[in-house]
Amino acid sequence: MSREKKGIVLSLINQKGGVSKTTTASSLARELAKDNKVLLIDFDGQATLTELIDLYSHYDEDFLDEYFKENTILKIFNREEIYPIDVTDIVKEGQGSKVRINELHFIPSPGNSLSFAAESVAGGKDLLLKNFLNKIKKEYDYVIIDSLPSVSTLFKNVLLASDSLIIPIQTKTNSIAGANEFIKIIDETIGDYGTSYDNLFVLPTIYDKRKKDDKEVLSEIKTSYIDFIKSREHVGKINIVLLKEIPERSVFSNAQSYRYFIQDYVEQFDSGKKDILLLLAEIAKKITDTISKKGE
Repeated sequence: MSREKKGIVLSLINQKGGVSKTTTASSLARELAKDNKVLLIDFDGQATLTELIDLYSHYDEDFLDEYFKENTILKIFNREEIYPIDVTDIVKEGQGSKVRINELHFIPSPGNSLSFAAESVAGGKDLLLKNFLNKIKKEYDYVIIDSLPSVSTLFKNVLLASDSLIIPIQTKTNSIAGANEFIKIIDETIGDYGTSYDNLFVLPTIYDKRKKDDKEVLSEIKTSYIDFIKSREHVGKINIVLLKEIPERSVFSNAQSYRYFIQDYVEQFDSGKKDILLLLAEIAKKITDTISKKGE
């Protein structure tokens, strides 16, 4: 008898780009897919994650042209069905991976038309992603959403569809002020819609331990930023978990440039960076252990 799927929706959110949001979404999905059935969704009009998956290098062009007409995430705004594409074999064979994988499915972004479609829909448009995921999420252990770096109808869709949130935040000067404003927006949305989350994961990113400023900002994230979240009326009631910081390393940009998941890139081309794989595994375990504990 097959075990019951969890259907946990984890969303990577931030109000700005350049915080390693897409890198984290892809690496977390890849890590969780070692032992689980995972759905990865590109809900960003920039379609960076869709470029990373690089479907056209692995599937017949005519097949993909037809698939993209029928199955991008854009379809939810027409209240139509979407069928995720199974990319498990892309990872197993196309990239010659040495890292085990169970099952990974993907829903691509159509690019800029995503934002246009979202804003053009009337009536209940903020709940369309949630309604869609409610139909299919129990087929998966985890659903990972890479959201757009702005506050809009798309952003509200992500907030309302999620079980837990992951907020990547740069360990760079002036990051905290913007991050605090973003928390206020999340807090207001929770209050307006009466929703909540099981967990809010804070993930420091692009950390350079050699730089004094980075060390100071990391310390501020661990203290005043967490305290600020806890002080909010709504978001302060959520279980807040600080994750291990992700370092600023060229291997991340290299993997993205070659259109590889970071795990597969390290295994095949940069085996000296195995510490990164251990770190990603540690972060994923912290997330899944927290979720499991919350569900007990």
